[in-house]
Amino acid sequence: MQEDIFILIESCRLNFTSVEQVIADHHLSKRPAMTIDKLSEHLAVSKSSITRFCKKIGLDNYKELIFLYKLSLNNETANLSASSKITAAYHSLATRSDSNYSQAVIDAFCELLHQHKIVHFFGKGFNSYAGSDFQFKFSRVGKYIRVITDENSILMSANFANKDELIVVASLRGDDEELLEAMKIAKKRRVPILLITSNRYSQLIPHADVTLLAASLTKEEALGNISPQIPILIQLDIVYERYIHLYADAIARWLTSEQILHK
Repeated sequence: MQEDIFILIESCRLNFTSVEQVIADHHLSKRPAMTIDKLSEHLAVSKSSITRFCKKIGLDNYKELIFLYKLSLNNETANLSASSKITAAYHSLATRSDSNYSQAVIDAFCELLHQHKIVHFFGKGFNSYAGSDFQFKFSRVGKYIRVITDENSILMSANFANKDELIVVASLRGDDEELLEAMKIAKKRRVPILLITSNRYSQLIPHADVTLLAASLTKEEALGNISPQIPILIQLDIVYERYIHLYADAIARWLTSEQILHK
């Protein structure tokens, strides 16, 4: 899905120079599209400044900017429904999630889950919402899940976790210092760690036994039209689907024992 250029420009505004602010204001006023030569003359700025502006908002050149600009203008004219826009965004997110899929990684993730009954889920902010979903799913197949969301409790849990327990860390951005410290502590205690993040360069990755790469949000999505926990939830759904396929017999035995206890 192509990003709305107006939202893209607004999301970068705090990083603009005074010249770039002028270029941004021109486009946000939704004037008719111009060539780079005419725009340079109209705004009294250099063509190199316009090119730098394009790179500042994550585009390669003015040609790409003008393409997205015209597309965004046309979309406004077409007055697409909110439903169509959100459906397209979810489809794009699902497609990006699928491109990261590795069955070997998913199977390794599931194997560690299968080997441990007690699981500590570390997630702060919106990542903690994914923890509630994880707890609901895996409690149904015999796991004891603790969702831990505040910094002090996360560090304390890492200090007291045993090597026969498991830690799952969810951090979409993968740049959290407290989670990093907790993972280092748990690693020293030989506690296995699973990580879900969208940051393939995250400082957390070296301290995890298995890392699932979630889809990253575009700048437009990160402004709030997509709930930020969705990429993590997609990965957890994939894990759960694979888990009940790999360990169907063990799950069936646990469900049978539960039924006996309730008689």
